[in-house]
Amino acid sequence: MEYMGTELWEKILDNMIIKKLTEIVKSKVAKEKVLGPVLNDKMRTNTLSNTTLTRNGSTLTNYDIAKMENKGDAPKDLEPPMAQYAISVIDSVVRFTDSGYDIITSLLLPSDIIMFITDTNLECAQYALALINAIFAKKPDKQSFFHELLEYNIRLNIEKVIRVMRSEHMDLSHHISEFQHLLLSLHKDAALLPLAADNEEQLEMLQRVKIEALAEQFSSEWSGLGFSDTTDRARDFQECPPGCLALFSINHFVQKHYDRHREMILDQLSREKERQCPFIRSAVAVTGLLYHQLRIGRDYIGVEIDFLPIVFSQDNILYELFSISVQLFNTTWHEMHAKSSDFNKVVDVVKEQLNMVFKGEKRIMNTEDFKSALKTVPFSKIQEQRLKSLEKDSQPIIQLRKKLKPELQKLVNRQRLTILEAGELFYAPAAGRSNRRRTMFCRLSSNHKTLHYGYDIQSNDKTACPGIEELPEELNVADIEGVTLWKDIKRIKRAQDSPLGFSLEYNQSVSMDNHPKTLDFVAQTEEVFSYWTDGISVLRKGEATNDTAQEHLSMLLEMEIKIRQLDILDIEGLQLPDHTPPIPSLPDNFNFHYNFN
Repeated sequence: MEYMGTELWEKILDNMIIKKLTEIVKSKVAKEKVLGPVLNDKMRTNTLSNTTLTRNGSTLTNYDIAKMENKGDAPKDLEPPMAQYAISVIDSVVRFTDSGYDIITSLLLPSDIIMFITDTNLECAQYALALINAIFAKKPDKQSFFHELLEYNIRLNIEKVIRVMRSEHMDLSHHISEFQHLLLSLHKDAALLPLAADNEEQLEMLQRVKIEALAEQFSSEWSGLGFSDTTDRARDFQECPPGCLALFSINHFVQKHYDRHREMILDQLSREKERQCPFIRSAVAVTGLLYHQLRIGRDYIGVEIDFLPIVFSQDNILYELFSISVQLFNTTWHEMHAKSSDFNKVVDVVKEQLNMVFKGEKRIMNTEDFKSALKTVPFSKIQEQRLKSLEKDSQPIIQLRKKLKPELQKLVNRQRLTILEAGELFYAPAAGRSNRRRTMFCRLSSNHKTLHYGYDIQSNDKTACPGIEELPEELNVADIEGVTLWKDIKRIKRAQDSPLGFSLEYNQSVSMDNHPKTLDFVAQTEEVFSYWTDGISVLRKGEATNDTAQEHLSMLLEMEIKIRQLDILDIEGLQLPDHTPPIPSLPDNFNFHYNFN
């Protein structure tokens, strides 16, 4: 409901109208109109299976009933309940008056409101959730209030609403987004609180992490857990965020996923020290990533409609997301063959993995969806995207590509000429009135000046290609005036003509008197056609430019750039600059000093 000024809401309070509105919300009639005969789960089954309701003399179908439930389009005896409008007014009173909160919380219990958050009436769910948010935001003890809401299954109710709502329910999306912010913000205080070295309860949590992982026989050992400093174990939890939130997340993982935690720690101890993934450091880093990814520390803008359905899939969702993500960190560490010095690199990769999953097109409804989505973004995919990004955006890579291209183009050109030197068997159009298709073998001389060819050549060696001395005809490359591709002209009129054919046009100064002005070739495969037309182009001082040549050129460029990147990216701490570094200025003098001792 739109803001109408505090005077109206104060007047509602003064006239005790608010008491009447709360009585409407708590009334049995209001509940039945939302959850009653038509919408009650047990009655709903009977209603939909035995539809006997009528409207203006006609029977209401299941579709009509569903439409009435969601849109309020109902006959007189099923018209929308007044409760949702009463809840809307109460919500405004709580939000826009100072005393409204105290009065409403004394008259209404959370259970009175939560029951209206139902997937059978989304409009009513919208108003009820808005009121819950208004009370939640003003509660001094938000943690206790949230646990009270959980007792009345608010999370399950919202989860059901999410499954049936559509994109057009923008107001409802806004209130779910607001509730998500309030829910996740409960972790903010812990994230901004550093671990106190004299806090016995927190130190006991750390002791439990060690004992659960290493058992009693190693109870004095701390080095295998991955602390930055085993003598000052609180040091890893001083940075805020994530502060103590990291410790609470670790404690949850140890208690709820004991087997996996123990397996991870023992696996690290079996590796050489430099290759061990530090559990505590990685857990703190993962907590920090989730803190920022879920935007826990930011202020709520008030106009957002985006939310994460997974947040409503479990009660302790942040801790469960941590439990999955810390295992992801461990997996990525080993995929990268990381060392202790590579810790920050692994953090960056995990950050990208989480970002791709949370901001992906697929909606993450529960933790199983989250696990499946993470499997689609392994380190190899992140590495591939990084290389593509470097090639696309980095100015040095663009310049390197430009520098390498001419050299590699020459390589492609030479390869085409090598193929022409080896020779190839073609078909040739029938001579005269004969309909018999002839074969023609053609090859390029080693000095690249002459094409030697012959028709229906019978070689003594069936497995070897005819030598130049066995080919009676020749055509000087200098006499070639042009190349005509048959597929570019409408000359395919006969069965023997082919889109894989091409003709060499040559001048009349050639010594072959009875030959036509064109030499016709019909390649047997698309690959041969591509190689030879490109090769003829190179002979005539051109370039190999068709699709196959471009694919080969791109492949060579990518391989060469990746090889050079491997040499650079493996150097610790070195990053490619976005732009070419400037050339330093010349020194004041060139009087170099030599020390001969």
